[in-house]
Amino acid sequence: MAREWESVIGLEVHLQLKTGTKVWCGCSADYDNSAPNTHTCPICLGHPGALPKLNRKVAEYGVKAALALNCRINNESRFDRKNYFYPDLTKGYQITQFDVPYAEEGYIDVKLNSGKESRIGITRIQIEEDTGKSIHAGEESFINYNRASIPLIEIISDPDIRSSEEAYEYLNLLKTSIKYTGISDVSMELGSLRCDANISVRPKGEEKYGTRVEVKNLNSFKAVARAIDYEIGRQIDVIENGGTISQETRLWDDESQVTRLMRSKEEAMDYRYFPEPDLGVLYISDELVDKIREEMPESKIDKVKRFIKEYGLSEYDSNILCDEIELGDYFETAARIAGNPKTTANWIITEVLRVLKDSQKSIDEFEISPEHLGEIVKLIGNGAISGKIAKQLFEIKLTDERTPEEIVKAEGLAQVADEGAIESMVDEVLANSAKLVEDYHNADEGRKPRVLKGLVGQVMKASKGKANPQMVTDLLTKKL
Repeated sequence: MAREWESVIGLEVHLQLKTGTKVWCGCSADYDNSAPNTHTCPICLGHPGALPKLNRKVAEYGVKAALALNCRINNESRFDRKNYFYPDLTKGYQITQFDVPYAEEGYIDVKLNSGKESRIGITRIQIEEDTGKSIHAGEESFINYNRASIPLIEIISDPDIRSSEEAYEYLNLLKTSIKYTGISDVSMELGSLRCDANISVRPKGEEKYGTRVEVKNLNSFKAVARAIDYEIGRQIDVIENGGTISQETRLWDDESQVTRLMRSKEEAMDYRYFPEPDLGVLYISDELVDKIREEMPESKIDKVKRFIKEYGLSEYDSNILCDEIELGDYFETAARIAGNPKTTANWIITEVLRVLKDSQKSIDEFEISPEHLGEIVKLIGNGAISGKIAKQLFEIKLTDERTPEEIVKAEGLAQVADEGAIESMVDEVLANSAKLVEDYHNADEGRKPRVLKGLVGQVMKASKGKANPQMVTDLLTKKL
């Protein structure tokens, strides 16, 4: 009987904080939009005698992240030096939190497509600094120190993840939870979110962990999932063929879809951790935590619950609308003007998101303002235009800055609600549709609505979509 295997996965996520200035000094943290090596000073360059001082906003943002991820916040934490040599590490060491981090014992609850729910623990969150950036050009290498000492938090999960799907959902929920706090862009594309995966396998039912392998160079959540699946398969294959897994760091090759050896994994002792002598104890009072908790914006989980209760939306629709803060705000503004939350939600989920996907734009870049989308939905609701005309109006609005009402008037899109005019079209359709009329009269009660719908379609076609559908239906029913 073939042996069954179980994967054990832990994720390390680094997030850059949008504090405006660096973690130990007052240099600007805007490293990408500036000339190289212009946002530096003796402190972030590690000059002898230059002393670091913790940016208060870093601690406050760290508290927000900890609260968003259900962590216990330590009143006292300490900083340590992690020693290793690399050209873009100016001091020859990184200031981090090794012995006592500021936050521990958090969790994220994830729900898979199968409906299975699981709680992924968060071991710790620690404050640390980023390195500079190496740029390789042919035989030459350059270093931009603008990124040196950009504030980071590292979020380390418990080894609770058992599949690539769980990892993917964990990362998405972590990203959304942090983005709602406003402390980070949480963008892998911008480099403000980076993720490493620790992966091992063991026989199913065994408690002892296997030898873990760290995988780096993961540039998207989908790449994380693919790398996990590949590495699980590779490790099982090695063991089943009589080999052993070495503790090592591997790089994900996205082009070839494989992991490749980078280096044998260092143990913690190789970093020669010791307490940072230039920084004192970090005190975070319960009063500060309570103050920040009161100022915290609504979380995604709370917003989903509110959308269900306040707007009568389904959990599925609410989750889609709340996936991005900006999309949720767009919906609420549009729904307030439309006066019909459910129809507004349908328009955003079907039409707005379709255009955004095709154009690769964010909701902030969308051509139709939430106010104007709300007006389109309102025009449908008050009978000024039909649903078919509304779609035509929506397409016009993508390149037209006029208000929906101005376009309706100028383009003659207003719905025909004159009973006499509609009755004339109904009579004409009935006169030219003898077969459908006969089918209607001969149909049983279950089939009659389908035949009627065909006749309604004929009238709507004759009116170029402008006739009031309900009036058409009523008149046809009466005459038939």
